[in-house]
Amino acid sequence: MKPDHSSLVSARLDREWRTISHRTRIVATVRSWEVTDVPFDDLDELLALAGYRVPLSTESNDVLLRIVQRAATDDLAARIVLQRILPGLLSQVSRRRAFGDRDSGFEELLGAAWLAIRSARIDHRPEQVAANIVRDAGYRAFVAPARRKSATEVAVDPRTLDETPSVVRVSACEELAGILADARAGGFPPTDLDLVRHLLQVGSPATVARERKITTRTVRNRRDRITARLRRHCEAA
Repeated sequence: MKPDHSSLVSARLDREWRTISHRTRIVATVRSWEVTDVPFDDLDELLALAGYRVPLSTESNDVLLRIVQRAATDDLAARIVLQRILPGLLSQVSRRRAFGDRDSGFEELLGAAWLAIRSARIDHRPEQVAANIVRDAGYRAFVAPARRKSATEVAVDPRTLDETPSVVRVSACEELAGILADARAGGFPPTDLDLVRHLLQVGSPATVARERKITTRTVRNRRDRITARLRRHCEAA
């Protein structure tokens, strides 16, 4: 059986990580950043302190947040963050492919993840740093291109093609659209996501209940259940 391309790319990243994670000079440089008060002997131990493959905590989120702060201008810090979120990126691609999205390329997601790391707005979203970056990367790699393909083409001044914004700003609506798209790819029932969209459109559980001919209490209970499940979905990224 031919190896999955995502696995090959991930293995290459892991090999690269092994070559740098124990180098004395690199470890000394990272220690000088003082992103944690807990001593670490190599970058693998730092990853664990930042929440890599261990139960998440406020302390690990804070360590990752400090590394992300440096990653805006530091390649090594950005590479550490990329390694930290690698399981979440692989999981996102797997979920999309499992539900028939054959365009979910891992290399495209990696490029989007690097941009998301570099431009992470942690001042606005200091909680769930890893999940937010993975979600932003998925939006850049999959949701935004799909929207551009379906949008009406407009004339663009060729002189603007070389202009690249320093930060890509994602609005709350765009972010929510990305969450819902990822949730659909992750197996959320379409009826649940349709209810969320209905609530967003009309803004009132009572109106939704009247239009769907169900009770307001039913709408609120379903809303709370879906919201809790979406939250768990995001935290697991």
